[in-house]
Amino acid sequence: MANRYLAYHFILNSLFSFSHWSSIVSDDVSLRALSLIHYFPFYLLNTPFLYFYVRAILTEKKIIRGWDYLHFIPFILIVVNILPYSFHSWAFKLDLSEKIHQNSRAIYQVYFPLVSFSFYFIFRSVISFCYLVFASLILHKAIQQGKLKSALVLKKWLQVYLILGLIFNLSLIAFSTHSYFVNDFMIVLMEQGRGRSVASIIMFGLMVSIYFFPSVLYGLQEKSGESLLDVIKLNEEIATTSKTFELNKLRLTQVEKQLEVYLAEKKFLIPGFAMSDLVKDISTPEHVLTYYFNNYKGITFLKWKNQLRIEEAVNLLKAGEAETNTLESVGKACGYKSRSNFIQAFKAQTGESPSVYLKKLS
Repeated sequence: MANRYLAYHFILNSLFSFSHWSSIVSDDVSLRALSLIHYFPFYLLNTPFLYFYVRAILTEKKIIRGWDYLHFIPFILIVVNILPYSFHSWAFKLDLSEKIHQNSRAIYQVYFPLVSFSFYFIFRSVISFCYLVFASLILHKAIQQGKLKSALVLKKWLQVYLILGLIFNLSLIAFSTHSYFVNDFMIVLMEQGRGRSVASIIMFGLMVSIYFFPSVLYGLQEKSGESLLDVIKLNEEIATTSKTFELNKLRLTQVEKQLEVYLAEKKFLIPGFAMSDLVKDISTPEHVLTYYFNNYKGITFLKWKNQLRIEEAVNLLKAGEAETNTLESVGKACGYKSRSNFIQAFKAQTGESPSVYLKKLS
């Protein structure tokens, strides 16, 4: 599902690039009439889908549900806003697009019932900037928690991509605001190329950045020192294995037995314990463990680790550990670096805080 969000994001970015080129650069009046205003709502979806992608791969929230649909309100609002233009005749759109191509101020002849063109043009970039900030905060938190220790390529690409996205939208905000105040509170789209060139270069960088990270683009499993052909061969083997149910079942049963023995050592209680540690300790490829947790057990590695740690914490509380030590020390004994993380994980699994649970035991 996460990869679908990323695909939607790039499709929408491509649509924006095409519409931008059609509206401003192209001499084809039909393309300009088709792209000029109709693409407005779709611009408001590209960064939300990037945010959903980052959230899906770095947190427990994998799918869009419930309150998440509120993220689509700006899109719906702008769809309603451009309906008067959409219902105009094709001849009207051709004529208007030619006028706007000659003088961008002509766009203010279009009736927008809910949101003015200037407001939309500036705040679409503000909204996108906010989503990129939220995605960056999720990434920063994941890095602090050590979730990306075994996914350095993904970490580097996300850092590069989010930084470029923030710069891109900041440049659009600066360009739009400057244009608004120096042109009698109107945004002029063709200011002799100023602003647009910078934004276009950064957009190009965004679009091509992922091609420098094939493991993210194609989901490849790779190790340092491997050639691209070795990586592709390995992933073809993984794909073949995943289609063979009997082989998968045998391999997954082996992994389960390995984990049963491994759990006796309780290394999951070590602070900072990550998937990379498990890969190394039981000599099992990460893609096998990921498939085991996500597809066979129906649980993420992070949730599996937290369940084991909270089970240990419950045992310590029942054994009277909290009578001689603080709840904070119990949390640290179970691998949590801070009291708040321990309480949050405990409540997520048991439905109540450690202190409430402890009271019930007394």
